[in-house]
Formats: sequence, C-alpha cells, structure tokens
Amino acid sequence: MVLLSTDSLKGYGLSRIFRFAKEVGFDGIEVALDLHLFDTQNAEYLNELQKEHGLKIRVVRTFRNSTVKQSSLALEIAQDVGAKMVILDPPKIFDFTYKSWLKKEVPKLRKKYQLDIALKNGGSEYTLGFIPGRSMTSVADLQNFEQVCLDISNLYGKNQDLMRVYDVLKPHLKHVHLSNVDKGKEGSMLDKGIMPLESFLTKLKGDQYKGDVSLVVRPRALGVGDDRIMMRSLEKSLGFVKKYMSGRL
Repeated sequence: MVLLSTDSLKGYGLSRIFRFAKEVGFDGIEVALDLHLFDTQNAEYLNELQKEHGLKIRVVRTFRNSTVKQSSLALEIAQDVGAKMVILDPPKIFDFTYKSWLKKEVPKLRKKYQLDIALKNGGSEYTLGFIPGRSMTSVADLQNFEQVCLDISNLYGKNQDLMRVYDVLKPHLKHVHLSNVDKGKEGSMLDKGIMPLESFLTKLKGDQYKGDVSLVVRPRALGVGDDRIMMRSLEKSLGFVKKYMSGRL
C-alpha cells in the first residue's frame, strides 16, 4: 500500500491532511509524531479522523530525537489506533540509554504489542563537524535490528548505493520512505533526481515486497500553501509509484 506521511504536509492540520490523502487516493496514513503538534499524540482524535475519512493509520513514526519514554508512547498510540508498525530513528551518538533500550527491549516489545518495530537508516549527520551524529546506522546494525525502514534520501548523504543496500537489507525490509534527491536536496519529488527509483520500485514489485511505502517529501517540494499545486504534486507522486509497482498496488 502507498501511504502519505503527515510530515510531507507539515503546516496543514491533520484533518485536512487526511482529506487530501483520501481525495488523491492514498491507501493509508503514516502519522509522524511531533512534540509541537499535540493532535498527533492524541489517539482518541486520531481514531476520529480514521472514522471520519475512512482512511487507516498504518504506521506511527516516533519523535525524531526520541527518549525511551517518548518511544514507549508511540507504541501505545500505535496500539490504540490499530497501526501495524512503529518506525524509530537511530539514537543520537551519545544516547547510550536509548541505544541499550533499542537493542535489549525492542525484541520483547514486538511480542508484547504484536507490532513491527522498524529502525530507519540514518542520514549524514555529524556532531562537532566530524563525529557521526547517530549510532546504529550501518547496514550491519540494521540487519541486527531485524526490522528496517529504508529511507531513500538518507542513502545519498552517506554515498550508499540504493540497489546494493536493498539487496542486503531485503530480508529485513518492512517499510520504505520514498523521496528523491535533486540538486543535492533530499526529500525531493519522486520524478526529479538522481536516485534510481524506477528500478527500485520495479525490483520491489518483482521481489513481491509485502510491506508499505510512504511518500515522505519536503513540504516545499510539494508546493504546500497552494492547494492546487500541492494536490497535483500528490497525484503525480502517487501515479509514479503505481506506474512502477502496478499489479500489486
């Protein structure tokens, strides 16, 4: 299924995001939790939106710099809204408590909540200009975590080849964040950029990938603020995915 991440339309209210997604024809929603958007943390309201718009929340993505407590909240919200997956960002390089929780507790929590809990590959962040900003970002780390969300744009900053990384992570791949990289800008429209998305999506189809994909594009790239431009951009993006994965989506 093709989902719309609420991050892609940041600046709009959740109700409008659900309505836009429904009108364009997305199959569901990925809710990106936001410390400053309290509605994203309100399971009762999220359930009202699902019922009102007839669109399921299939994925909950936790806060970007989550603590153990905040990630635990994400799991509770996912369970309350009926989501099937929680996506976690890799821990900050010196957050040893969170890193330990990810390694030791997440396998138990998968069984407790009956949820997939996937770790997203990190981008090219640095602390003090030369220290990697996050840990658990190598391909080996992702393999060891067992469930992976592959963010296409994040591969660019680390000079990683999309098709090679996919071949290695394929047995562990549970979700994909789709965007392109155009003129060095990550989170670009799918049809503009240097990432081989056509080949990648065709490969997903050929490999009978059973997970979902989410459109996670920078709001400005979609033309937010002008609803007509934004809606055309969403339609174009959804059409792009279905063109190369037709027969399954």
